[in-house]
Order: sequence, then structure tokens, then C-alpha cells
Amino acid sequence: MSLSDKVALVTGGGSGIGKAIAKALLAEGCRVIINGRNEEKLKQAKTELGSNVESMVCDVTDEGQVENTFSSIISNYDRCDILINNAGMAAKAKAHEMKYETWKKVINVNLNGAFLCAREAMKIMIKQKSGRIINIGSISGQMSRPENAAYTASKFGLEGLTRALALEGRDHGIAVSILHPGNVGTDIWKGREEIAEREGLIPLEDIGKLAITMLSMSPNVNILGSVILPITQPYLGRG
Repeated sequence: MSLSDKVALVTGGGSGIGKAIAKALLAEGCRVIINGRNEEKLKQAKTELGSNVESMVCDVTDEGQVENTFSSIISNYDRCDILINNAGMAAKAKAHEMKYETWKKVINVNLNGAFLCAREAMKIMIKQKSGRIINIGSISGQMSRPENAAYTASKFGLEGLTRALALEGRDHGIAVSILHPGNVGTDIWKGREEIAEREGLIPLEDIGKLAITMLSMSPNVNILGSVILPITQPYLGRG
């Protein structure tokens, strides 16, 4: 399926995986909107990605801001074909030492934010009778690392949300899927170079390529879930 002229929103699109997927979508001829909380990051990303990108400041945990984002998309483009639910955060701590505020913050961004964006996107896509949503999960949503309880719970929850939305969307021509990356070559590995070298890193452009593959299936086909990781990274029985 051609992605040319499709309208795509990438949450957390100012850096890392989000920006890489936005770049890949642009290369396919999509009209791309990136959002995020950090206005400076969005401005920098827009400069790097080019004038064909629109940026919107939005906190995905704020229901009103999410609703306003999709209202703006409809006003400006009259449709929304693709949602990449990428906005996310992590917090490393042992479960018995983690503050409840930290737990709530991770769940709020990674799971509640994804729900709010998917809810608004599906309202539009149901009317269109078409659309694709990719939730960016993690292999931590399948195999946990130590001291990662909130992030792991949020990504397992995102897997469940994906399946529920895919079930609800299928009668409306909407495909909902989840992309589980392993270690990705982003800034989070600064200061952790030894682990990155030992386990390996996925080039950001490969995440973009996989997202495009998932989005380009025939309208009646959905890649429900995919896992991408370096061949040297522990996965089954990971530590």
C-alpha cells in the first residue's frame, strides 16, 4: 500500500525513535505531524526534517491537549491516516524503593497517553473506515529487566491495549499493531557505553524501515506485533 499523501502523527517525535520514524514517513511522501512536550526539541527536529513537517506542543497525558491536537489535525488536513504512539519514558528503580509518583508518571505517559491518542485517532479513523496505529512497545513488554517494574508494566499493558484496539478496529478497516524494539541507538546510552557495546544497538533508521513495512501492508492485512533487536542482545532468559 502506498503511503504517499497519508497524514501521520508521531507522538514524541522530537527525538530518537519518533524522529527516525517521522523521517521514514516523509521519505514515503507522508504529511507528517510530530508532537511532544519540549518545544525546543520539536523546533530542532523540524529544522532537521524539513519544512514538510508540522510540529505541535502536546503533553499526551493531558486529555484536553490531546483532543486539541486531533482537532487541529482535522482542521488542517481533514483526516488522520496514521498514528505512531511513540511518546514514552522510563525510570530505573527497585520496586520496593520506587516512589508512587514515579510509578504513576511512567504509567501515565506510556499507557494512558497512548490510550488517549489512540482513542482520538480511532474516532477519526472509524469515520474514514481506514487507518493504522502503531504502538511503540519494548522487549521489556515481553521479558523484563531488573529494576524496571513501572516501565515493564506499562509496556505489557500497551500490548494488551494493542490487542483490544485491534479487535475493535478490524470491523472499521483500522489496523492496530505494536512494534517491540530492543536496544536502540539513542542518547539514553550515554554513560552506559559498556552495556551498549556488549548487547549491541539497533540503528535508528532500521526502526524506521520496520515501521514503514508494517504500515505498507495491504489494507486487509495487519502485522499485529513485531520484535526487532540486535542479534547479540539477550532476550530469552535476559538479565
